[in-house]
Amino acid sequence: MKWIVLVLVLVGILLLVYRMTLKVKDKVTAGKIIKLSVQGKKSSKLNKQTCSFCRKKQKKLIFYSDEQGRVVGVCPVCKQQAERRALMRL
Repeated sequence: MKWIVLVLVLVGILLLVYRMTLKVKDKVTAGKIIKLSVQGKKSSKLNKQTCSFCRKKQKKLIFYSDEQGRVVGVCPVCKQQAERRALMRL
């Protein structure tokens, strides 16, 4: 009878240790996740990309594939130039 009680106590202790290690692992993995609500929005300078033709920073670019197959970002002002060169829109 004593052996059964001892085995049950040991199994209970092992279960508690196992649960504690799972919680620690969850906290470690949760620390690697960045919450977007905490970060907030980045400044508008970081969101801007440069136009491949005029090199001006624009918030919204239109992407085309050039003759060599490279991706080219074009601002709305240079859009006519990309269409004259018959670039394929992506």
